[in-house]
Amino acid sequence: MEKALLLYSGGLDTSVMVKWIKERLGMDVVTLTLDIGNSDLDEIREKALKIGAVDAITMDVKKEFADNYLSKEIHANGIYGEYPLSTALARPLMAEKAVSVALENDINVIAHGSTGKGNDQVRFEVSINALNDKIRVIAPVREWNMTRLEEIEYAKKNNIYVKSDGKYSIDENIWGRSIEGSSIENINKPVDDDAFEWVTPPYYCGAGESISIEFSNGIPVSLNNKNMDLLNIIKNLNIIAGRNGIGIINMIESRLIGLKSHEIYECPAATIILKAHRYLESLVLNRNELAIKGYVDNQWSNMVYNGLWFDPAINHMNEFERSSNEYITGKVNLKLYKGNIVLEGLESPYSLYDYDTINYETGIFDQNSSKGFIDIYKNETIRSNRIKKTLTVIH
Repeated sequence: MEKALLLYSGGLDTSVMVKWIKERLGMDVVTLTLDIGNSDLDEIREKALKIGAVDAITMDVKKEFADNYLSKEIHANGIYGEYPLSTALARPLMAEKAVSVALENDINVIAHGSTGKGNDQVRFEVSINALNDKIRVIAPVREWNMTRLEEIEYAKKNNIYVKSDGKYSIDENIWGRSIEGSSIENINKPVDDDAFEWVTPPYYCGAGESISIEFSNGIPVSLNNKNMDLLNIIKNLNIIAGRNGIGIINMIESRLIGLKSHEIYECPAATIILKAHRYLESLVLNRNELAIKGYVDNQWSNMVYNGLWFDPAINHMNEFERSSNEYITGKVNLKLYKGNIVLEGLESPYSLYDYDTINYETGIFDQNSSKGFIDIYKNETIRSNRIKKTLTVIH
């Protein structure tokens, strides 16, 4: 019998899919579950087999996610609007693993649990077929077109146990937690406190605390003077920043498919690391480097958000970002206080900041030189305005 590989989270959508694919498409189902955050792989595997999967494959890919994906996002200051690219960047990793497992098991169909209203359907299908355009990709939730209540009834009818997802629809990995649905969809009301698990709302936070992050070649290598790999720095910062109210993002998001959505994210570690990285960049890179890098950063973020991780352009941009971060080395000291990030100090062996030149107490810089610079610099603007005023009078 033909098999389908199902990207399986253990939630309602993917659990009913195991049965649906077997019933409607006549395929056996092999599930693939990736731990990119805090998944209980043993529990999820047992559940998949109990529902009817012929095999259940699990992988812990947190370190790979940090080292091979998040490191590139840090280099590129990856943000779409206000959103650090957590869910968006996890999807190409999931696609990569799915294609690899499918090929190893001689499977030609991959199923994902995305709806027809979100971005993930695009990210999965573009990524999977960019890696292997012979694989057929199916989206049962989209094709089935069931409401959530109908899915719950289907699960009950087929003795599929799905624990309550609670009030919200949640997706999380080590870089961020996204919260959708329920009262969040009413944009005229504040978000209830029960939406937050990683971040303490700022009005409940204490006196704050100071932290120090050390970077080497644009990647964090030390937290509070303790050397750690990137994954452990992220884990620790999620706790430290979260308890100080850092990382709540409340935004109206413009989805790729043309819909507006109200999105809530908790990204404590991501918010801190990206902020500290930008501080260090501002110290080390010159004005031209910052201008060009800002443009590339924005293009990189848009492409990742829009599901184009495996487009060749990303490879070129990643190489530029790696080169731009070659000297982003140094230490950033921050004060975290009730949702605010306050810079307390910067240092780098490659700093372009020269105290002796910029301060107002010494005479190292000849200020009279500025007059000649301004005389030359202003010529184009002055002449342009003079000509336009003359032509306006004549007209």
